[in-house]
Amino acid sequence: MLPGCDLPLNIFEPRYLNMIDDALRADRLIGMVQSRGNQLVSVGGLGRISQFSETDDGRYLIVLKGLKRFHLGEELKVSTPYRQAKISFDGFDADADTHDARQTSEALSETGRSDRLALTVAMKALAKAVGVQVDWDALKEIPLPLLINQAAMISPFEPADKQSLMEAVTSDERRRLLIGLMHLYAGQLGGKAGDQAQQ
Repeated sequence: MLPGCDLPLNIFEPRYLNMIDDALRADRLIGMVQSRGNQLVSVGGLGRISQFSETDDGRYLIVLKGLKRFHLGEELKVSTPYRQAKISFDGFDADADTHDARQTSEALSETGRSDRLALTVAMKALAKAVGVQVDWDALKEIPLPLLINQAAMISPFEPADKQSLMEAVTSDERRRLLIGLMHLYAGQLGGKAGDQAQQ
């Protein structure tokens, strides 16, 4: 979960249903962190529950709005069925700027146009490899920092690659890494599609 992006979730495990109940009674904030085995990675994303509904079978359908990344600190000894930990926002001061990203400054900049073009080329290669139709005109309206984050979240990357994107220090660093990963995966997925077509 990256800043400025929406993450829809289908909550059905009892411990996470309990977590949502507690969050709704408080500040509606939830931290998302990947795990490797029983260990949690060091950087995660904080989100606020922006939409909530309950299904007839007791599940919660929620949407988290990404707010800011954090460093995971000491895990707390708690009685809740879900894990809790101390967090720090040190080094992620620029994350809040994602909400206020502007299209105009980038559109007036030669660098901004070339940065967006390079990302668009990579996105088109990956979309073709996975067979996904995209409204490319609609994407032009999304400010580049937000487009980078949204593309990073929805791309079909392995967890370790997603974590690398999460931990990228700046938006430009994430953009460059994202472009590289998109071309890499497009090549791999395109090759598999070609192999299947020949069989």
